[in-house]
Amino acid sequence: MRSQSVIRAESLTDQVYSLLEREIVEGRMKPGERIREKELAQRLGISRTPIREALLKLEMAGIVVCNSRRSYNVRILTATDISEVFEILGILEGAAVTSVQQNIAEEDLALLEQYNQKMAETAKTGDFHTFGAWNEKFHDVLLSKSKNRSLLEVCDSIRRRIYVFPVRPRAVSHLIDQSVREHLEIIRLARAKDSAALGAYFREVHWNYRVHLPYVEEVFAGTSVAPGEDSSLPHHRLEKVRGSRVAAAKHGRRSQLVATKS
Repeated sequence: MRSQSVIRAESLTDQVYSLLEREIVEGRMKPGERIREKELAQRLGISRTPIREALLKLEMAGIVVCNSRRSYNVRILTATDISEVFEILGILEGAAVTSVQQNIAEEDLALLEQYNQKMAETAKTGDFHTFGAWNEKFHDVLLSKSKNRSLLEVCDSIRRRIYVFPVRPRAVSHLIDQSVREHLEIIRLARAKDSAALGAYFREVHWNYRVHLPYVEEVFAGTSVAPGEDSSLPHHRLEKVRGSRVAAAKHGRRSQLVATKS
């Protein structure tokens, strides 16, 4: 293998998936950037087949998008995307924890406390990706009680879209601290066996986009989070859309000026 990134022979697809995910998180692959399969295959010293398979998995996870030429671009995360993620998880996880409350045992509570402590530790390093991994474990303790594997996989996939994105490391600690505080309340409600309050807390607080908006804006400020553009479009097409909107706005202002003079 010629690459500095060592790829072992087994599970190449999964390893390429993890590698690309990490490069996106660390900002080495920018939102909207085209992923060049040939160059990637040469860099890793492998064939293009596992790369294509990994890209397909990343597309299914909502991390990259496929354009009309069957090439892939890193997804551009929008404010609308984040809002939708919060809304979906509030509905799904809120309903799930309400129904499984009575199945949560003392050992589950101990795991929740352990994972929450791990998340608190990531606030010191600003490692948003690692925080997301521990956060997934935390939520899976509760979701696994439903015995509905599809529900767990859907929630994990949707939630992961937020954590696979370059962020401002210095601002991450505030969001993590807030999340850790909310998890403490979730643990308290789970221990109290208050299923109605637990479900409501997930919907109205933990996955309430407006509640978290100040933290989201701080963490993603200066990155390519766009306020409502279609993130399914490749970067070069988005630039054309933006240019068209600017031109249309200028034309509108000129038309209004002419009408006023008339």
